[in-house]
Amino acid sequence: MKQIAVTSAQALRRVLAELDDQALFRGQVAYYEKDGRPSVITSFDRRGCIPSQMLNWCRYAENVLDTYSSAAGTSLTFTQALLQHYGWRSFYVDCSASAAVSAWFASHVYSERQTVELCEDCEEEPVMLVKRMASYEFAEGDGHLYAFDRAIAEKRVGVTDLAALKIEGARPRTTAQDAWLLGPLNNTEVPMECFIAHITASRSVFRDYAAEEGLTDTDRLFPPTKDDPILRALLGLPWKKINHPENKVGMPVFQRALDLPEYHDSFVKIASRGTAFFQGARVADRGSIDGERYGGIVVQVPEQALFGTADGVPLYFPKVGELLAEHRSVAFESTSLSSTSTCEAEYFIKRGSW
Repeated sequence: MKQIAVTSAQALRRVLAELDDQALFRGQVAYYEKDGRPSVITSFDRRGCIPSQMLNWCRYAENVLDTYSSAAGTSLTFTQALLQHYGWRSFYVDCSASAAVSAWFASHVYSERQTVELCEDCEEEPVMLVKRMASYEFAEGDGHLYAFDRAIAEKRVGVTDLAALKIEGARPRTTAQDAWLLGPLNNTEVPMECFIAHITASRSVFRDYAAEEGLTDTDRLFPPTKDDPILRALLGLPWKKINHPENKVGMPVFQRALDLPEYHDSFVKIASRGTAFFQGARVADRGSIDGERYGGIVVQVPEQALFGTADGVPLYFPKVGELLAEHRSVAFESTSLSSTSTCEAEYFIKRGSW
């Protein structure tokens, strides 16, 4: 691996011109090392896994892929790609075929803050919404641009071109960032054989190079909902009621079903009828289900019953059969809402199965 220091955007351009045109790039504002060598690891290795949230993210990501990009399929790789690029974690390292995109990330520092917005539901009842507002801002300091050998990386850990996630007439985040994935990596770093070069420079150098290539603002790499139907679908999921420590006024406080970072203002004064605010009401508390002529029973199940999967398990449920024999009908009600999207920007919301 070459160690290269540059002092201008022009010098950076000359260095990049000498690299293999099949190289992949990754930009970072921080440098991490292990045993004296660069350490590039997955977001799971950095921050760990929360199984319950992972199940939710995976199920919603699969639905979005099925709706907007059926050509990509719902494979683990493409599901993980959405997790990685829209705010969760994955077993992969994200990179780009564009040196300019990676230079932008090598010069802009990520930050986020929690906001609480006061608005109204469709019945004009007040609600408070907790959001994660994120931003990338230029900050003085040193940046780091890694170049990877695509052919070697493909042999050692695997690479995936996310071009299959392109959507006609739209610009999802993976397209805007010319995104690729390295991996999956199993609790290890990207192997040293995959590195071609480690380029260091003042962040202003990387910023200037990215700007020369047309990357001057966050919207170029993180398109808003009007351009990105995947983001629009994820932000259209139900809201769930939470207990907020600073809620002194007694209004219901809600958080998104997927607590993803937002780069654009999404405030609306009055929410549409398609926006669901779930406060925990249960069908079981009604005594019976409207239209159920047999009476039957309602069984409470955890939300994993809606989001989890059990591949290879026979679809045979003797206990359910016993309940049906005794009560003639059984409804399984989850502790949360589940939503699926369609290409017509409609959402179907459910609580369980009957």
